[in-house]
Amino acid sequence: MNRLLLPLLMCLSPVALAADYGEPMPEGEATAIADAAANPQAYEGKPGKFTGRITEVCQKKGCWVVMEQDGHNARVMAKDHGFEVPKDASGPAVAYGVLQVEPISEEHARHLVEDDGAKAPAKQELRIVATAISLPDA
Repeated sequence: MNRLLLPLLMCLSPVALAADYGEPMPEGEATAIADAAANPQAYEGKPGKFTGRITEVCQKKGCWVVMEQDGHNARVMAKDHGFEVPKDASGPAVAYGVLQVEPISEEHARHLVEDDGAKAPAKQELRIVATAISLPDA
């Protein structure tokens, strides 16, 4: 019996599985953040999948992440604070949501830095209001 148990346990051992947050991730290809940043008007205002690498996470609640690729980034915010990701999340990510080009007010910038632990944002940023985030390497 023990000879059968060890191989069975090895088959059930944890492997790299995706961690999904929010609604189920729709099927389809994701657009790289760098491609969306190069032509935001092509993606703005309509739902889509976007991919990049997480470089920052809201340290207050995990309600937003910054995804980066090739020097371009977008802040991915959980729609209606509907879900949270782990505060130590990092690595590759896929987000599904609506891309926006958003000006950042001084008040909002102060909130991001002082309350959430963000780096100082630019005057304008790409923002994805997401209904789903998947962390493939979690």
